Parts: sequence; C-alpha cells; structure tokens
Amino acid sequence: MSAQKLLFIALLFVMMAAAWSLPSQSPNVTNTSSERRRLIKDFVAKVHELISILMKQLQQLAVTK
Repeated sequence: MSAQKLLFIALLFVMMAAAWSLPSQSPNVTNTSSERRRLIKDFVAKVHELISILMKQLQQLAVTK
C-alpha cells in the first residue's frame, strides 16, 4: 500500500473514533443552535487534535525507516 492510502485509512479511522467518542444526544438536548454549534466546534477540535498527533507519529515512522 502506498503511504497516501495508509494516511487516508488512518485519518478515516481517527475521524470514526472521534465521532464514536461523542456522547449520544437526545433530540431535546440539541434543540438550541448554540448547543449544536458547541458540539460541532468540540468535535472539529478533537478531530484536529487527533490528526495532528497522527501526523507526528507518521513523520516519526518515516524517519525511522
């Protein structure tokens, strides 16, 4: 597999893990738009954090080869 395919699969896995880690919400909790915005903002921040960790690990892996 090429490095790009591995990176894509890894990023997909990270995004799925981040989505899975979000608490399930009842419809009544997310009625306000500010609550929805906050949830989306938190999700994007978590995904960004996980992607940057993954990129650092991939760079270290490339250096060790």
